[in-house]
Amino acid sequence: MKDKLGKYLLIGVGVVVAVVVLDKLIKRFTKPAIPEGFSKLNMDLVLSKGSTGDEVSELQRILVDNYGANLGLTGVDKNGVDGQFGSLTEKALLDNLKVKQISLKELLTKK
Repeated sequence: MKDKLGKYLLIGVGVVVAVVVLDKLIKRFTKPAIPEGFSKLNMDLVLSKGSTGDEVSELQRILVDNYGANLGLTGVDKNGVDGQFGSLTEKALLDNLKVKQISLKELLTKK
């Protein structure tokens, strides 16, 4: 009975490892589709320190939601999403993506 339990445990671990590896490969080799709500934004606009507007707000939202960036306590939700590309946004972009400027299109297709 111990042999069967060990065999099933080994198979279970193998399945979990295979699923994790497959998930990472899929994420690495697929580019995300541009979400529907982005159609009103200028996806090619290069955002950098001093930029303002909805594109900057979306950049900040992605930095906060996807990268856990701390952009301060400004904005409606007090999470730093305020549409103003300042020092904290620049630092978060540099820390997480190693760039000081980026377009939303580049951000969404970065691996």
